[in-house]
Amino acid sequence: MVPKLNSPEALQLAKLVLRSAESKGLTTFLDSRAKDLISWDRFFHLGRDDVDMIVVIGGDGTVLNTLHLLRDADIPVATIRYGRRGFLCDVPPYEYSEMISRIASGDYKLVEYMRLKSEVNGASTMPPALNEVAIVSSGSGRAKVIRLYVHKNEEEVYRRLVGDGVIVATPVGSTAYSLAAGGPVVDPSMRALIVTPLASITLCTRPVIFPSNTEIKITVAKDSPEALLIVDGALSTTLRPKDSVIVREYPKPAKFARFYLGDYYVRIFERCL
Repeated sequence: MVPKLNSPEALQLAKLVLRSAESKGLTTFLDSRAKDLISWDRFFHLGRDDVDMIVVIGGDGTVLNTLHLLRDADIPVATIRYGRRGFLCDVPPYEYSEMISRIASGDYKLVEYMRLKSEVNGASTMPPALNEVAIVSSGSGRAKVIRLYVHKNEEEVYRRLVGDGVIVATPVGSTAYSLAAGGPVVDPSMRALIVTPLASITLCTRPVIFPSNTEIKITVAKDSPEALLIVDGALSTTLRPKDSVIVREYPKPAKFARFYLGDYYVRIFERCL
């Protein structure tokens, strides 16, 4: 059980879910980071201890943080919405008991979502991204516009991209930052890389979708201000002029236990109403 740590409501719901799971014969462990927030007698260390399934209670940020800590662990994640943004979470909080019953009986579908690997100058220090890898302006100094070169497998895509940056998104991430920047919605069952320029002042730069076996190389121009590499909107590192970022498909997808798959597009387009 991994609850959103700074949400009293999520922590309260976690207590109910833990008790419900125990009553249905499941052995439950609480995220050790919550040991001072919830009274429970069994704990596990996220990303270190092996369990059969992780139930996340929170919003998209809690889910993404959980996946970053899991890295390569082959553990499916089930999700209960309890946050300001819960697009990645499919179970409403009032249906937690039914969800636990379905976990106990194996009545759910395992789905895999591709992730992205990013390397800066040949070194990989960031966790895999479920949503996107973004290279953006740091906003520091007088000049905020950055200058980038973008290549696909050494083939030029944008000769000189000038603006706020560029996003490389997964199909799941196509409905997040990339969509807000004018990118397309891509079905999450697909494997593809979506490249979306950010507020480009260069004419005729439009989003492009590439096959999943594509390698995207983004280089900060030598006359550009510093930029930031941001993974899933949460983790960042500074990029200096002449630095290069390689983005490609991560070899291990993220696994989710899903209970409601039929309302995917309804949930996307409800946000437009």
